[in-house]
Amino acid sequence: MTFWENVEALRKEQNTSYRWLAHKMGMSETTVSSMRKAGTEPRATEAAKIAAALGTTVESLVQNPDESAEAQKNYFLKYTLLKGELKHLLDSL
Repeated sequence: MTFWENVEALRKEQNTSYRWLAHKMGMSETTVSSMRKAGTEPRATEAAKIAAALGTTVESLVQNPDESAEAQKNYFLKYTLLKGELKHLLDSL
């Protein structure tokens, strides 16, 4: 499953809308919809907001049972590096 498929499954499970999700993220519904429809993976900050709004972790949203464990590990490492870089940038402001 892709990131957005995982979001969709969790959103349906929680009986919430993309309007609610966008509101919880502090973004417009159009922005969230555009990201979802494009199928692109969100930036680390956006992924963290989506996960927080849905009461889960980014790690659980990026998990794909169809992918190999190595591919999942590489994606997680990439996310962790980006998260660290973002923290460093924010701390330097």
